[in-house]
Amino acid sequence: MRNARHYLTVTLAAVVLLGIAEPARSAQSVLVASNRCNGQTIDDASSRIRDYDRHGPRDSSAQLLQRYGAIADVVATLNEERDILDSVCSSDAQRAPLFAQIAEYSAWALALESDVAAKLNASCPAAASALPAMMLADAWLALANVVNSNNGVVPTTFSDVIPKVRTRAGAAGLTLPAWTDTSAYWAGQVREKAKAAIATCPTPSPSPTP
Repeated sequence: MRNARHYLTVTLAAVVLLGIAEPARSAQSVLVASNRCNGQTIDDASSRIRDYDRHGPRDSSAQLLQRYGAIADVVATLNEERDILDSVCSSDAQRAPLFAQIAEYSAWALALESDVAAKLNASCPAAASALPAMMLADAWLALANVVNSNNGVVPTTFSDVIPKVRTRAGAAGLTLPAWTDTSAYWAGQVREKAKAAIATCPTPSPSPTP
């Protein structure tokens, strides 16, 4: 089965060029960066996530696979948007709130995707727990990266998504560490353990991109 979480190809309509002395081009670059840092793409992604949360998919395999892929597209879009904003936004003051929003909605999307993964793999209990654990570890890491970069201060906007991740993690048997103990290494360990569990299943299961 093809990996359901694939990355979208994003083509920028304008590229900000650094070190150009020409005044008109410099002014245009500043304008592009300013317009690109308005969070519109994040808002669009959040609308899709909220809609998916309000309207769950039917339990047919086709519907579940369709929803799995749709959520994966949102996560990929948010990941790409973070890379783009990191390049075009001119200051940490611009980037920080946008990065926090991206982390929040990515974690929310991964929580919803973990629900779908559990249903898709209901025939193999090992995968039905392992795949959600992988996604929820990624969700927790996304939140922790923001918290840790903010000297331990948890953004108030995380108050809704944190319980979503914690509740599902408990159901998947995943223990979430403290923020300061959450790292890419920890998430990688969860992933490796999950892969070993999934390997015991008789058929391939859709899984996150490495």
